[in-house]
Amino acid sequence: MRSALRTVLLVTALAAAGLSQTGTAMAQPSAAGRLSKCATGDDRGVRCVDVSAKLDRSPAAGERANLSVRIRSLVDIPNARVEIDLPAALKWTSAPEGYDVARHASALPDTQGAVSRAERVTALTAGRTTKIGGAVEAVGTGDLTIRVRVLPPAGYGLGVEEPVLATVGTDAASSRLGLKGGPSAHHGSVAVKSGTKATPLTELPAPDLGTEGLAKPHTDDATASADGTVTAAAISCVKGSYFYNDAAGVRHPSVNLQVQVWDEDPANSDDLLAVGLTDGSGAYHVCFDNSTDARGGQDVYLNFVAQNGQWGVEWDDDPWTFDTDQHDNVGDGTTTDFGALQPADPRLHGSLRAYDDANTGAAFTPGDCWDRLDHDCRRIDMNWDPDENPGTFYRPGENEVYLTAQDADDRNVVVHELGHAVMDDVYEDNTFDTGSGCANHQIHVAVTAGCAWSEGFGDWFGVAAFGDPVYRDTVDQNQELNLDTATWGSTRGDSGAAWQNGDQVEGRVAGALWDLIDTADEQPWDLYGDGLDAAWNTFLNHRSTSFAEYWAARGQDGRNVGAAALGSLYQNTIDYGFRDPLADHQSLLRPTPVVDHNYRFDTTKVFWSVVALRPPSSTVDYDLRLFDDSGLGSLLNSSVLGPGVTDFVAVNSNRRAVGDYYPQVHALTGTGDYRVEADETEGIFAGTPTITMGANRLAAVWDICLSAGERATYTVTPSDSGQDAELFVLSADSGGSDNVLSRSGAVASSDGHGAGDPESVTVDLPEGCHGLVVVNKAGSGTYTVAKS
Repeated sequence: MRSALRTVLLVTALAAAGLSQTGTAMAQPSAAGRLSKCATGDDRGVRCVDVSAKLDRSPAAGERANLSVRIRSLVDIPNARVEIDLPAALKWTSAPEGYDVARHASALPDTQGAVSRAERVTALTAGRTTKIGGAVEAVGTGDLTIRVRVLPPAGYGLGVEEPVLATVGTDAASSRLGLKGGPSAHHGSVAVKSGTKATPLTELPAPDLGTEGLAKPHTDDATASADGTVTAAAISCVKGSYFYNDAAGVRHPSVNLQVQVWDEDPANSDDLLAVGLTDGSGAYHVCFDNSTDARGGQDVYLNFVAQNGQWGVEWDDDPWTFDTDQHDNVGDGTTTDFGALQPADPRLHGSLRAYDDANTGAAFTPGDCWDRLDHDCRRIDMNWDPDENPGTFYRPGENEVYLTAQDADDRNVVVHELGHAVMDDVYEDNTFDTGSGCANHQIHVAVTAGCAWSEGFGDWFGVAAFGDPVYRDTVDQNQELNLDTATWGSTRGDSGAAWQNGDQVEGRVAGALWDLIDTADEQPWDLYGDGLDAAWNTFLNHRSTSFAEYWAARGQDGRNVGAAALGSLYQNTIDYGFRDPLADHQSLLRPTPVVDHNYRFDTTKVFWSVVALRPPSSTVDYDLRLFDDSGLGSLLNSSVLGPGVTDFVAVNSNRRAVGDYYPQVHALTGTGDYRVEADETEGIFAGTPTITMGANRLAAVWDICLSAGERATYTVTPSDSGQDAELFVLSADSGGSDNVLSRSGAVASSDGHGAGDPESVTVDLPEGCHGLVVVNKAGSGTYTVAKS
């Protein structure tokens, strides 16, 4: 029973429940070739190491047993960390030689609050078996699990865990290897302590599933009356509620749990009297015919079954079932209160954790079925066993999810895998090629467009159902990744690894889907969101095999695929031609251009206009380019002056037709937030105009229309000592027929007098309307421009 601990990095970390981080990460250039020698694991990676462990006997309380461990590696692994955790009811009498022993707190129920961990970092050799031995003593009783883990460094595959199970009793008769009775179809229930508050898993209302797909009542008893009618007085009922605890011990109602009311019948087979579901608070009230029992009232017991018409959690093809004590000879017309119950075995609460996670997924999903275009809902079953670890994955041919024992405690992992099942249902089992490398996918790394779409949809579904963009995989990866805040230049907070960019990265696809449904603005580019229905309907109506196909389908459906929606994608480093729109006279603050930032502005007036770029400081050099087409193939001009300079490019629409232009900002040296702005004309220069410019306003432009032979001097004077102006004149006869000019193409300029002082230029230009540009280098106030 080996567990391929799920990983997003090739190195794994086990954390939540007292599990520690992996050994030191080692970058190896031949990692891909090395991993090709290893075994394919679950859909998260490969395993290069195999572990087995056993006790030589079943100790009773006060007795000792020998623990033996065997580790075999397929490749040479330096610095592998080996951890052996004893629950509190066991202690080391002889720890493995060379191992350090320390006590650690643990939240796992079967550890009784703490583990005694023996650990060592060691080298493993390919093809060689490493043997480890130790002796333990039982100092308590109960169902116990010894956990043996091997945690390779980065680049050596997934970590592996082997559980060793034992029931420790007070004597030999009550002790055994393995757990008492082992997993079976039915398990007991116990009363919840009175006064205990239960917290719903989410605020989503429980989906109304009805009775479709539930077990059908049946009886082999004769009816009490000849005509088969039932009097109202013979109708009896049961009521109560059912709960489970999460890994942290917080109690939650078990929602949409199947409730079966049974009559114990020694003479014949037991009769299923009635079936119902728990509600959003875990409560139920189910009524039945009490008149068919030949010996009086029905002898009633209940089964709580982790399966309904749309999902279930099962072990060995049987749904997890929790039964109750029996109430004999219930009276006609009575209601028997079974009270507040929960599974008796704390280890089995994981089945109801996964079950309730699926309930949240169903509540989030639009429609009555996973695919709301279906008339008959598909049931998606999840295989979970606290003692078996098949890996965590979705198996399309079976329409079933498989979960490791630990992953039932990670809601995002459960619903991620459920997301694969939902996609398979919507696509009518038409799978598509996700490409090579998807078995080893990582949330922040580019693989293929198909892999990113499949896994990214699962990642998104796994967070969107809970209304929380943070993807948590705490049990065996110790990671929390915020899919909403990851953008250009982001790194993973848990490892420091850089996020890769584009629609071949699953986390980018997930983040884009999140931002499309999220109506909250996120600066600087995600300013759009149209809710779940728009995103979901495109998903339902098309069998996209990549995010690019999905985006094209969204356009076909008449949904917004313009600049606003493209901005949400761009926030997630998916650039499908996003051109950030520039509004007249409004500067935009943008972060360091990790890649070139592309903009659009439209001229509407037959005058001069200007687009300007102010770098973040005097040591930073960003350049400005202006293109004539959205494909950025026709460069009109560039302003590429040095650090700290406000670059600009001006367009003479007296010569060129008004229309669309595409500025681009390129980082040459340095980093930091910059401002970019487009300004159409302030009009034809006349009199002594003034213009108020705040600290974030970059430039203004006038048409100065001169007569033949006219010589003129222009002066800009600030109203505040903190204002620092620069003044430029652009000739209508420069730049050829395009007449698109950069700052360095000015025929006259004045920019050296400093803050608070005027700047002046004198020009003697041919007849025509030339451009006069005032750049607000710094400060806030009013500029007065005069001609003399």
